[in-house]
Amino acid sequence: MSASSNGANDVSALRDDIASLQRDVGILLGHLKSGAASSARGAADQLEESATRTYRQIAAEGTRSMKAMERQVEDRPLLAVLIAAGVGYIGGRLLSR
Repeated sequence: MSASSNGANDVSALRDDIASLQRDVGILLGHLKSGAASSARGAADQLEESATRTYRQIAAEGTRSMKAMERQVEDRPLLAVLIAAGVGYIGGRLLSR
């Protein structure tokens, strides 16, 4: 009976080990899920920061360009009117076809 008692103890120990392994795998999966969610949030935050930075740079460049054009028009108003008339004439000719 010692052999069957030993076998029962082995099966019981094996069941305990399997249960422990299942708990450990469950915990590991939980950590993996939270890590993936954290990584996704981090990537989204970095993307948002990058987009905001790019938007601000583009807006600042647009403002600088607009001010430069305003200075050009103020310095040479006749040239600005002639250029605008020329672009309008060419645009009108192209659209009439």
